Amino acid sequence: MKRALLLVLLLLLPACRQDSADDPDSPESQYAKAQSLLKPNVEHAESDFAGALACLQKAAEGGLLRAQLDLGGIYFAGGHGVAADARQACEWFTRAAAQGSREAEVFLGILQYDGSLGRKDVPAALRHWRSAAQAGVAEGQYRLGRLLVQSEDTRKEGIEWLEKASSAVPQAATTLGNLYYKYLNEPDAAAGWFEKGAMAGDPMAQHIVAEMLLLGDPLPKDPERGMAMLRMAAGQDYKPAMARLINILRNGKDAAGNEKEAAAWDARLQELMKPVPAAEQK
Repeated sequence: MKRALLLVLLLLLPACRQDSADDPDSPESQYAKAQSLLKPNVEHAESDFAGALACLQKAAEGGLLRAQLDLGGIYFAGGHGVAADARQACEWFTRAAAQGSREAEVFLGILQYDGSLGRKDVPAALRHWRSAAQAGVAEGQYRLGRLLVQSEDTRKEGIEWLEKASSAVPQAATTLGNLYYKYLNEPDAAAGWFEKGAMAGDPMAQHIVAEMLLLGDPLPKDPERGMAMLRMAAGQDYKPAMARLINILRNGKDAAGNEKEAAAWDARLQELMKPVPAAEQK
């Protein structure tokens, strides 16, 4: 999830300007150098991440917003030999937020909500996500809405934020589907939201829609489309869908003819179930 959020952040940001390209010590030039060091060199298999990090640090300290966001993201997720550091991430996201970045507010909210800074602070997370949501940041709208719907007192507002986020964040539609199905007892409305999430690419929603189509409740029964949707979810390495697909292939009609496909899915599932060495988790 962290890496997906960082990808969204990078896509939202404008390209760095090179206004001070003639000054090698300017924040813009340091940022450009960091980007060049991250590109694989023709003569070397790996990019120079350590060198890029040093340049990025200089650019961030020089006040370049995008560098502050990138540096915050590196410490937020960790990796490439850099340990995740919530306090460093908070520092750089706070600096970015002070410059007006509402995307940074999303990450500050996550750090507060997860308790990464020492204790869980839900009111602070709400403030950050509301700031991002009101500025039109879909991820902020999703996270604010998901939190608000947990209480009956704020559920109406939460639904409104989730609806706004659903066009850009597939999980928002899935959250609405779960809400309508489990808590509001409106299966038809739930199915509509699950379908929206599924078509937008959320594997959980795809799995749920697949089951609805296979069972014919509340969607009209359509085994062919149900299996297609189940394969879509499995294709994203969504383990519950993979396990369900394997079971159907091996225990349904033409099990012998489906064994090759079932074995392939099973092999992939077993690979995903292997413990990841600590050194490779970042």
